[in-house]
Amino acid sequence: MKHLVLFILVTTYFRLHEACEMNRVLLHNELGPGRLLEFHCYSVNNDLGVKNLNFNATPYVIEFHDDAILITTWDCLLRQGANLEYFYKVEAYRAGHRIIPKCGQIRVWTAKLDGIYFSRDLDTPPVLALRWNKA
Repeated sequence: MKHLVLFILVTTYFRLHEACEMNRVLLHNELGPGRLLEFHCYSVNNDLGVKNLNFNATPYVIEFHDDAILITTWDCLLRQGANLEYFYKVEAYRAGHRIIPKCGQIRVWTAKLDGIYFSRDLDTPPVLALRWNKA
């Protein structure tokens, strides 16, 4: 009986995972003309390395599925300024405790001069969530 329950749970998970829309983290640079946003995003399974995003460029998108065993977390170190002296390490995404993974989650992070703005969807304007740290 235990094996049957385990089989049903595993089968259900993989079927849902196949049909599950990917989760996304979007990074925007609204710092101003000529200002770069440097970022380094990583999870337990992926390290995207250090990248730059120009002002008003197409947002950088990270797409992923929640991990089956671990709680999926994406962290991003955001840096800006003439000498990259302004920074913040953001927990850009963290899956909640769940049996069935979440699908189609969106996290929008927008870098502006006065701080870092956040929204959970594309239809809601981001609100100021974090202030830059200065090195």
